[in-house]
Amino acid sequence: MRVMVDPRVNQFLGMVNDLEEAARVLPRWPKRKVEGPSGGGSGSAVLVNVSGLDLAREIHAVLVPWCDLAAEECGLEELDPAWSSWTRTPSGAWVATGGNTAEVARWLRSNAGFIVARPWYVDEMWPELFELRRKARGLMGLWRPSRSMRDLVVEAATSGGTLEEMREVARARRAEG
Repeated sequence: MRVMVDPRVNQFLGMVNDLEEAARVLPRWPKRKVEGPSGGGSGSAVLVNVSGLDLAREIHAVLVPWCDLAAEECGLEELDPAWSSWTRTPSGAWVATGGNTAEVARWLRSNAGFIVARPWYVDEMWPELFELRRKARGLMGLWRPSRSMRDLVVEAATSGGTLEEMREVARARRAEG
């Protein structure tokens, strides 16, 4: 008997893997050369890419609330709060500001089937993760040019999404651009 796996699960796993890798390498990713005075003097070295560190923290801070929501809605074991550093906002809410993104990614991978089945996955979570990956690739100089509508239709057919869903995504992208 052959078991059919929701194609969105593989798509989601790839996204989580990409974001985990970005969070790991971005803080040490070399800055791109910028013409003009560096201000650092001869022989100076930057050990931490501050923009990369900020984006790595942002990746972590975005993933944690999605874990919390999935755990609450699906009755899953909650993410261990020790995997994150926390700060209190002016409104009194606690938010994750960084931490062990590898453990967060492991939690997401282990619960991928539950997550992609949620109604908010396509409309809310996927676009937010997609944007984070775009920002990471842009910072690393790896951003790919926009794909054609034909490519989007092929993606829709292989991901289990409907053509109407892909049209909505395309409309949203045009509105952002």
